[in-house]
Amino acid sequence: MKTRIFILALLSGGALIWQCASKKEANQNQYFLNLHDTVDYVGIDVCRKCHSDHYSTYIHTGMGSSFGPASLKRSKAQFQNVKPVYDPKKDMYYLPFVRDSKIFIREYRLRGADTVHSRTEEIKWIVGSGHHTNSHFWADGDYIYQAPLTFYTQSGKWDLPPGFENTNTGFGRKIDIECMSCHNGMPTLADGSINKFTRLPAGIDCERCHGPGELHVAEKMKGNIVDVKKEADRTIVNPARLPWKLQVDICQRCHLQGNNLLKPGKKFTDFRPGMHLDSIFQVYMPEHEGGKAFYMAGHAERLQMSACFQKSNPAGDQQQYNRKLNLTCITCHNPHISVRNTGSEQFNLACKNCHSEQGNSTLKKCSASPGDLNKAQNNCVSCHMPKSGTEDIPHVTVHDHYIRKKTGQSTKINVGKAIGLYAVNGPKPNQKQLFQAYVSWFEKFEPEELYMEKAAILKSSAGPELEVHYHYAHQDYRGAASQETKINIDNTDAWTCYRLGKSLDKNGNLSGSLKWYRAALSKMPLNTDFASELGNALNRSNLSAESAVVLRKLYLLQQKNVMLLSNLGAAEMLNGNPSEAKNLISKAVQLDPDFEPARLYLAELYLKMGKKAEAKEQLREALRINPRNEKAKEMMQNLP
Repeated sequence: MKTRIFILALLSGGALIWQCASKKEANQNQYFLNLHDTVDYVGIDVCRKCHSDHYSTYIHTGMGSSFGPASLKRSKAQFQNVKPVYDPKKDMYYLPFVRDSKIFIREYRLRGADTVHSRTEEIKWIVGSGHHTNSHFWADGDYIYQAPLTFYTQSGKWDLPPGFENTNTGFGRKIDIECMSCHNGMPTLADGSINKFTRLPAGIDCERCHGPGELHVAEKMKGNIVDVKKEADRTIVNPARLPWKLQVDICQRCHLQGNNLLKPGKKFTDFRPGMHLDSIFQVYMPEHEGGKAFYMAGHAERLQMSACFQKSNPAGDQQQYNRKLNLTCITCHNPHISVRNTGSEQFNLACKNCHSEQGNSTLKKCSASPGDLNKAQNNCVSCHMPKSGTEDIPHVTVHDHYIRKKTGQSTKINVGKAIGLYAVNGPKPNQKQLFQAYVSWFEKFEPEELYMEKAAILKSSAGPELEVHYHYAHQDYRGAASQETKINIDNTDAWTCYRLGKSLDKNGNLSGSLKWYRAALSKMPLNTDFASELGNALNRSNLSAESAVVLRKLYLLQQKNVMLLSNLGAAEMLNGNPSEAKNLISKAVQLDPDFEPARLYLAELYLKMGKKAEAKEQLREALRINPRNEKAKEMMQNLP
């Protein structure tokens, strides 16, 4: 309450501050008042009440239709005469279909003519406007996951989602706040979870570019109206009044490809328009021998590679914006209007404002021949920002925002081998930040030794928590466990606790791992994976009664988590409840027939029930999944 009073007090004294700021429109992140973290989001429907003209066009843009409840009306996909998508690595088929006007995706496996596995999930949300793709989310309670099929609208085909061609997680890919906060309005994540959401807007909304609107709405309701033709309304960010660097940061919050690493103490939801993006997180990408690769969401970086951009935005003058000089994203794009409804002449005009007799550029006109200009229909974009396939998304072409003379080649090039990482936004990172970037890239994107070799050079700057992460990511559990005495369990984060628990566990120190598993879950109590690991460790420590309590609490919230089901089933087996154990473990197998632990638990349960034939079948399946499973081999050898 005190903070809100302070903000309103600032408003009453705004004339003095505005007078200072108008001398040099400096550091607008201290100027607009809705950047403060006490100002809340109000949602697009509240904005619509006063700005219906912008709303009516914006909802048809790619951003305005980026996310929403699944429906046939919203979907751009085809559902008639669809051939199943087959993943040979996973030996699974995927088929989308509609039933009672609802969208479903079915996963199944065949052996000969027999269907030996089938799982169907209803699609709850569609992500993507359909300009390029529609991807699909399903929900286990309030926990959100990506389904294993995407519709690629440009080619009119169904296929695995990006990344699934290498690692198909089936229905198990968690949608976290990093993903959701780029493809949607500002969501609210349940405290202590990875993918449980308590608030989900329906698409990227006004406040993603203008900042939270609570203060603005409160002032308008009081009748405090500002004539924005004469001065800025400081209760809401107007991107056009920002210095060019901060203006670009709004766009590259999401239109910047890479590995996003948060600064200490920051969350992805902390960024608000008018802030410097690198004050919240820094984005890292691989550096290659042959140049920079072209990625789908790399618009901001590609634009900033252009001579047009660099010459119009002096590096030493980042604190003010000159409409006649600076080139930014909104020079060409009106965010309130779809690119599909923006004629080519509008984009050409942005070029001609510089490249004409009256413009600022020394290049007054296009150097192409009249014949080439006529062939291109005088469309600047078609030559200087050609469409191309991208490095990371199949079946899609997009305009490359790296403005340059026509090369006659596809933008997608063979960039050669990676030689390291670089920070895309903000200043050069220090050694500790770069160390973290290398470890994170290795763990999340490419498990190439190059990145760990680079990290090893920087390890002395890391500190014990990051060193735990380094060893854990490299599966050096002894090295990770060696840092235990340097870390205060009360003052470290949940992930460090989890990694230490897992590392001690892997080194055979089961009793020592329990306190770290418990600490991890206490810091993130809605993290189902943490609960599952703790439950598993408790089962092996003859504490199955405690395990059942821990796991059932999460099971009430999420009933299709395979690891949770398996470990809860094992706890019930140890607690003398074979019927409940069989129900839980069998459900895990039905959901994921390739989850080894569930097969072994079921085999063990069948042996206790005297059902040797059924136990053998589960062991055969475990060995099909992993022929090197020593426990399955031993159990099979001991059976007659």
